[in-house]
Order: sequence, then C-alpha cells, then structure tokens
Amino acid sequence: MDIVRDMADLLADTNTDAAAFFNSLLRCPVCHHEHLALDHGLTCPACGAEFPYLPNEGHGSLVAPSSDTAEKKNIQTFWGDLCQQWYTDHDQNMTRDDLNRQLDLVERFFRKRGQLAVTEMPFGDLAGKTVLEIGSGGGAHSALFKRQGARVISVDITPQRVVSTALKLRLLQGAESVAFQADAENLPFADDSFDIVYSNGVLHHSSNTNQCIAEVHRVLKPGGQAVLMLYSRHSSHYWTNIVPRAILRGAIFGRPEEHWVGRVTEGRPVFAGAFNPVTRVYSARQLSKLMHAFEHVHLRKNSFRLDYLPLPWAPRLRNAVLRAFGVPWFEATTILYGGQPMVEDSRFELALGKWLGWCWNISATKPAGKGSTGS
Repeated sequence: MDIVRDMADLLADTNTDAAAFFNSLLRCPVCHHEHLALDHGLTCPACGAEFPYLPNEGHGSLVAPSSDTAEKKNIQTFWGDLCQQWYTDHDQNMTRDDLNRQLDLVERFFRKRGQLAVTEMPFGDLAGKTVLEIGSGGGAHSALFKRQGARVISVDITPQRVVSTALKLRLLQGAESVAFQADAENLPFADDSFDIVYSNGVLHHSSNTNQCIAEVHRVLKPGGQAVLMLYSRHSSHYWTNIVPRAILRGAIFGRPEEHWVGRVTEGRPVFAGAFNPVTRVYSARQLSKLMHAFEHVHLRKNSFRLDYLPLPWAPRLRNAVLRAFGVPWFEATTILYGGQPMVEDSRFELALGKWLGWCWNISATKPAGKGSTGS
C-alpha cells in the first residue's frame, strides 16, 4: 500500500479548499518550513528534503533523519511486531460494513469502561473539528472520530500502523482525513493547527515524553484541548504485577525505570524479537509538572482488573470468576487488541479503577490568546 500515492489521490479527489487546508497544516520536520508540496510526493520547497517513502518499507513518511536513532528503531520494530500480530491479516479483508459494525461495538465498550475517547474527548461535539491523533495504532480511535464528523490527521512512528489506520480512514465516509508516519517529538505540523490533540497510551513509550508534550502544546490552537492517557505509578497494576514480574525476571536490575518497565509491559514479540524499549509511569505530582504549560488540567483514573497479578493463570481465573457472576464476554473486534477474547469489566473493577487504576486520563487546555512561539 503506497500511502504517498493514496494521499495524493485523496487530495486530487477533494476540492481545492480541502487540499489547501491540509497543506496549511504541514511543516518540514527537517527545517520547519511550512506548506510542503504534495503534488508528487512530499517535498520541502525550502530545504529540498523529500519524504516519498520510508527506507526499506515503501510507505509515505514525514520523519526527519534526526529521528533515526537506535531506540526509535527498536520502538518501531516492537510496535510493528504487535501490529502484525493484531491487525495485518484482518485488515486485508475488511469492508466498510464490517468496520462500521466493529466501531459500534468499540463505542459501546468504551462507554462502559469510561474510556478516554468518549469521556474526556468531546465525542458528541467533534463535527467540523480538526483532530490530531498521536499514536493511532490500528486506527479504531481515529475512525471513531472521523465517523463523528471530525477532520482527522493520524500519526504513528510505526509504518505498519500508519497503513492500518489509513485503510480504515479511507473506508469511512465523512470529512477528509489522512495518516502519516511521524515522530511525536518532532511533529510535521505548523504551530496552532489543531482544535484537539488526542493520544491514548502512547506518549509514555517515547524516547522523550517531555518533548512530546511540548509538541502537543505547540500544534494546538490557543484554547485547544489536549486529551491524553498516560500510565499511573500509584496503581495496582504497577505494584502488584509489573514490579514483581520485573524482579522475578531480573529485568529491574541494572536498567533505568522506563526501560525495565518497558521490558515487562505491552506483550511479547513474535516476529521481530525486539522487546518494548520504553514505558514510563507517572504520579499526579509528576503529571502536574509535565503539563505545566497547560491550564484547566483535569486528571481521572480508570482501568483496574482482577488479573493484575504476576501469575500466568491470573487472566483465566479472572474470566472464570466473572463469568460465574454473569459478567458478559466482550464481543471481540479485530481493531481492538487483535480480537483477543476478554470478559468485560465488572462493576467492582470499574469502581476500584477510580482509585487503583493503571490509566491517567488527562484533559488540559492550551491557554487562549497564547500562540506558540515555534521551534
């Protein structure tokens, strides 16, 4: 799948105003010149940088050479492996009707769990908004937002996930939307561009989360909303699952916290052999410091599960106990977690999630009247 060609086709098929709109948001990730040329690929008229394909992958990219570090290569390898495990086979046969059916299930699942995308996100008021999703994964969240009437631009540093997201955005009717490969630490967009920047459980996997947050602030319009999920340090999952497993595996010794936490979270590689390089966790005090440039910062916890124990049979035990009490199976969808079977959260788990949850759901506003100074 040639994302550059698909973007050019998209712009050719839409009106001049739509093409001008997308062009007005772009900036070169190398020299930061705005308004890249999109007629025949991606070219910066100022420095001459070209971004037609990701080397050895053949996909459209807006990643600068400065982002080609060893750690970021490992990040792409690990998350590309999970993408292949979860999405690639299913994407090939997906239809518009199938996608819409799955999105209905995803929305219901999100509402029951109080997930970020339908709680902190102004889900019922997205029509006409310009939304940037950072770390789009398999594209379910971006697809939901497009279906609500938003103009969505999705970015992910992993090319396989860009492909998966672009497929779903094209299948849906609605406002023009595109997907790019990009580095969240150096977003290829102009200052003050987006009404909303959304990122669900992604920025804590970056080499430099502080820089990612600075970029979120920069590309938001004054008065725009950041809707983010980051992991919680003071959670049952961290203290009763992650820390014990790290000790038992020996991963905790001789590594910085973000590296040993990464080593034991987010699953295991199947195809590429690279473990998750980075996972950061945050206390409320750390988040207050991280989000200091924003105002109206609101934090909410959720996501507690009874299988947060360092035991291989804990998930099976949880499922069996909850099924015995009548908690239903979540009807699996391929665009969330690869269709892995799971029992829905119980009322008990939902209640404890407010105090012991693994996820910090963050809503924050860029101060009105204070545009970005650029970088």
